[in-house]
Amino acid sequence: MSTSTTKTKVDLLISPIKELVTPHVDHGPARGNSLAAVRRIKDAAIAVKDGQIVSCGEREDVLRSVDSEHARVIDAGEKLATPGLVDPHTHLVFAGNRHDEFAMRCQGKTYAEIAAAGGGIVASMRATRGATVSQLVELGRARLRRMAEHGTTTCEVKTGYGLDKQSELNMLEAILVLSKEQKVELVPTFMPAHAVSPGDDRNRYVNEIIEDMLPAAATLMNEKGFAASDLYVDVFCDEGYFSLEDTKRIFDRALSLGMKVKVHADEFKSLGATKLACEAGAHSADHLLAISDEDIDHLAGSACVAVLLPGTSFFLNLKEHAPARRMIDRDVAIAIGSDFNPGSCHIFSLPLIMGLACLKLGLTAEEALSAMTVNSAYAIGRGASIGQLRDRYQADIILWNVEALAEIPYNMGWNPVAAVIKKGECIT
Repeated sequence: MSTSTTKTKVDLLISPIKELVTPHVDHGPARGNSLAAVRRIKDAAIAVKDGQIVSCGEREDVLRSVDSEHARVIDAGEKLATPGLVDPHTHLVFAGNRHDEFAMRCQGKTYAEIAAAGGGIVASMRATRGATVSQLVELGRARLRRMAEHGTTTCEVKTGYGLDKQSELNMLEAILVLSKEQKVELVPTFMPAHAVSPGDDRNRYVNEIIEDMLPAAATLMNEKGFAASDLYVDVFCDEGYFSLEDTKRIFDRALSLGMKVKVHADEFKSLGATKLACEAGAHSADHLLAISDEDIDHLAGSACVAVLLPGTSFFLNLKEHAPARRMIDRDVAIAIGSDFNPGSCHIFSLPLIMGLACLKLGLTAEEALSAMTVNSAYAIGRGASIGQLRDRYQADIILWNVEALAEIPYNMGWNPVAAVIKKGECIT
């Protein structure tokens, strides 16, 4: 226990807190029963210095350990505190919208039928190719502001609506600009292998990605003050998009450039991408509606996180959703993301996604919280520093206008966020 002569001077003190709820895992993402084994502390406090938590726990213990004389004090005596929400899968940089497709879906059209009619990813491609970097930044800035207001403190962002070299690089540049200019922490992902533009040849396009686009992305990262290792590369490996061999070739090139990899896998048909992701050291395999039992076992035996996207299956009006309970029972590390995008899931609110994870995937509120904090952090390579409320973790904190964790998914349609704190600074 710290004495009065060794108390740490802090610049932010949140005290009292009615209840603090956080995942508490020491090594790797939460699996199995540990997904629901959250830490709960009544009458809690959190002390922060230089954007990092220095003391977190029962209020009396925290107050004895820190010097808060000159700190900003936030009274959360009627609030719930959790870690900031982490969104491990978004496509938030794009131009245009696809409200017409929503109307078609409401009339019974499927994803494939809409794409065959000229909609889908290529519809966003046309609008995005016509946008400048500054226009993409402006659009992304507004979306990130809304996401932050709903509790998102860290967010992965993909390219993938340009589908040619210059447009994909413009999207990546917009992500990097946004990363530096606003407070939500962004994780960039380069995804030219999202679809093939109409009239192009897939083999030719894959060769261009490997030989030209990936090296150009590495160069752009360096020019903007980032490293190639800060960048993920993602591939949509599914029927009608990119083959398993395409995916392996793109992975091999990305890894040779020092980049990290993840994959859109088993959304409509299982092609073996989940097994490949595990073998390649991918941080995540995402979607997984059509995953096989064999691939569930591959995930359970690997560090690869299964990122499930209940908002997408809901928005597409599908009858089946990802088999979350089977995965949890077999010790797969699952995360939950929004998949916010212009066509198949125009939902940016993670509290709403939490409700869908409970209703459609069968998660408890505790499991959903772990999946949307610590496990989502591991899915984007940030698990050692965010996703939990504990000493030496980044001070990413949400204060909620509810008394119990289960009220967050219960209150779908109302935003219960009271305050969002990122690196010790209130950003909403």
